[in-house]
Amino acid sequence: MATNSIQATRDEMVTTNTDPGAVFHWLSRAVGDFKAAPINALIYGFGFFVVSWLVIGFLWLTGLEWMIFPAVAGALLVGPFLAVGLYRESRRIAGHGGTGVASPGQIALVGAILMVFLLAWFRAATILYALLFGLKPFPGLPDLLVQLFTTMEGISLLVVGTAVGGLFAACCFAISIYSIPMLVDRKVDAFSAMGMSFAKAARFPRLTIAWGVVVTVLAVLGFATLMLGMIVIFPILGFATWHAYASMFGTPD
Repeated sequence: MATNSIQATRDEMVTTNTDPGAVFHWLSRAVGDFKAAPINALIYGFGFFVVSWLVIGFLWLTGLEWMIFPAVAGALLVGPFLAVGLYRESRRIAGHGGTGVASPGQIALVGAILMVFLLAWFRAATILYALLFGLKPFPGLPDLLVQLFTTMEGISLLVVGTAVGGLFAACCFAISIYSIPMLVDRKVDAFSAMGMSFAKAARFPRLTIAWGVVVTVLAVLGFATLMLGMIVIFPILGFATWHAYASMFGTPD
């Protein structure tokens, strides 16, 4: 009877957290987690900032400047995997346990799958650039920016690239939004977790779209500040993702 009561409470909580406005509750809880563990949060945020600029610097120095924009966009694809430590921190703050991970090997598998999506996105971006601009040498980042906004080829690349990138992002978002926090919290295999995440995202499309829009807007704001904003935004999104999982899958949050 007690077990049934607990399950009923969890089911009720899941039902009451499917309105799109729930994303603001998740963000509110995330801000609370940030205040509860500011040092750890800033360490993760600063780490994301440093790694991002190391990648950008590497691409610039190796003559691969054309990959900077796809790489920045691709960061959204693997972001849920990079935030594993933040999920653990949120779970600890909420009193669900220590900082251990229930299924570390399965998290690594999901991370590998997300990396495959990232590499596929890089290949798609390369093909789109070649189709629209031909096999000409890369003109350099300043000239590319001019071409993107002043030529038909550039505008076409922006439109088509955004659409293709959106498909990659939507797929990765659906399979990872809840699966990686779940693997931190429970002993379950990666494909089951991704399947449950996709099913939950598909079942509540308005909520999923609302959360995706919020993540995208905050990420764009962070990127627009030359990654400085991501020092705060990245941990807040990580904490909020944990609370999204906790709300949707009945973890007593």
